[in-house]
Amino acid sequence: MNHTKKKWMAVITLCVTLMVGLGCRVFSGLTNAAQSTPTPTSSGGSLSTEKTLMPDPCEGLTGSLELQLLVGPSEAVGLEPFTAASIPFKVETEDGLQAVSGGGPIEYYEDIMQAEWGSFSVTFEGETAISGTCFSQANESWIDISIQMTGEQTVTVVVEGMEMTYPWSGSPTIQASFPLDDGAQAEGEGWLMVLHLDNK
Repeated sequence: MNHTKKKWMAVITLCVTLMVGLGCRVFSGLTNAAQSTPTPTSSGGSLSTEKTLMPDPCEGLTGSLELQLLVGPSEAVGLEPFTAASIPFKVETEDGLQAVSGGGPIEYYEDIMQAEWGSFSVTFEGETAISGTCFSQANESWIDISIQMTGEQTVTVVVEGMEMTYPWSGSPTIQASFPLDDGAQAEGEGWLMVLHLDNK
């Protein structure tokens, strides 16, 4: 029996350690997409000055980001990532740039795992705010975004009738880049986002 208690006290210690590092572990950033530079082309020995007027794919763009999270130390006890939010965004022209903005709530989440030694439960909720820029260059279009989150999390562990609660709160940030393709994905350690575009 003492061996079992020691084993699950070690699990609890691991949970606390993982929670302390939540902001860094779950919400790591991505390197921005490489940007290519357009090269002028020649026609008949002279540079072409004619421009084909094509609509800017960034202009008036709207959609949402599906955010999936692995909350707290859930992975340590076998819980799965879940869709925490569908965050709407829009693109508007500001100071000559196509600015991305949006935000919304992270849905209240609760998951409980029962085991012979006791139980593990995690709850999480929060708010999100999106900022960023949409780019259109040559044949490439993409958005660089930053999602600022303010969240609260509580992990409760019950071992042989002894209950321990570990609260956490913070404001982590996710940074990612997406091509303007419906269904495009970006991911980091503990999170995944899917781009959903309106009218695409």
